[in-house]
Amino acid sequence: MKKLKLISLVPLSMAGAALAQVASTGSGPVAGSNVNLFGVVDAAVAYGRGDLSHNTRLVSGGNTSSRLGFRGVEDLGGGVGAGFWLEMGVNADNGTGAASSTNNQLNGGAGCTVGNAVPAIAALPVTCTSNAAGSQGTTFNRRSTVSLLSQFGELRLGRDYVSTYRNRDQVDPFSTNGVGGNLADALNITPVTGVRASNMIAYYLPSLSGFFGEAQYYFGENASNTVNHEDGSGYQARLGYGLGPWGIAAAGGRTRYARSATIGEVSSWNVAGNFSFGWGTLSGGWYEDKIERLVPVKAKGYLVGGVFPIGASQIKASFSSYETDEVGTPTARKLALGYVYNMSKRTAAYLTYAHLDNNGPSAVSLNGSTTAIGKNSDGVDIGLKHSF
Repeated sequence: MKKLKLISLVPLSMAGAALAQVASTGSGPVAGSNVNLFGVVDAAVAYGRGDLSHNTRLVSGGNTSSRLGFRGVEDLGGGVGAGFWLEMGVNADNGTGAASSTNNQLNGGAGCTVGNAVPAIAALPVTCTSNAAGSQGTTFNRRSTVSLLSQFGELRLGRDYVSTYRNRDQVDPFSTNGVGGNLADALNITPVTGVRASNMIAYYLPSLSGFFGEAQYYFGENASNTVNHEDGSGYQARLGYGLGPWGIAAAGGRTRYARSATIGEVSSWNVAGNFSFGWGTLSGGWYEDKIERLVPVKAKGYLVGGVFPIGASQIKASFSSYETDEVGTPTARKLALGYVYNMSKRTAAYLTYAHLDNNGPSAVSLNGSTTAIGKNSDGVDIGLKHSF
């Protein structure tokens, strides 16, 4: 590498400013070599009120996920380059790292625990979060990839976001973080590969006059003579257009698991878009997920929202919903309002309020509180974020 430098991640420091459907990688041939160190430290006081209990705590990532990373590219000549990206999650409230999934399965290595990351809609199936907090040292659980780049696009190998997650994240005014995050993400029934997948081979199109796309295949890495040898293997893809004031993208994917009472083949598809006016950006998305267990379960959700800049400040708002077709149709709906004050390109203070309604046999609560079936919950985040 020709040089080592620190960089300011402007898109991360301006929360919500990057609200758009955009390509997943850079465009054009490589010209020059560099190595970058980057990161975000975000902590917030989080209060949750439920029908049964309240909770006050310090949390990490109320506005932007805390992280530390290294990335770079080497110019190989002729517009071709080799790149790498190593990014670890950090829990700023207690200094711990976050674990990864080694094989995209329910027992997929350290840190892969059964149970949703947040209190679940009643009667949802057993799921597994692939980035559960752990007391071990930091791991590159967020992204660990090596790439070849050229005018023909990018070939990327390693652990990374799956295509269907981008349509939940990129149009969410709260970037799927904190108490205001999209319910279709926070309550997503998709196990393990709902956000990221390990052992992935992916191809990303170059910039094509606003059109972008990606295709991914990931391995469960089981021997062919073992039971359920296809578990954890799957594929995803995304195609979209984003140029000028608007963007739209559709994504879908499938992960294989042997059918049982709690798990089976998982499929997801979604579509999301945004439109920017002079006074703000409006966005929305529709999401459907399904698990082909012995008694199949299907979930659907949506989000509408917007980000409205006012000088150095931003006003954010969203309404999201997620439900399953279980008995009684458990449904959660959330209204979220947020304010961000950008003290500089790298530092911001924020305040987020959310109110959640439960319907049917749903008992979702916010910020560590607990609530009874069919009751409501409220949450507040007050935090500070610094990016570098």
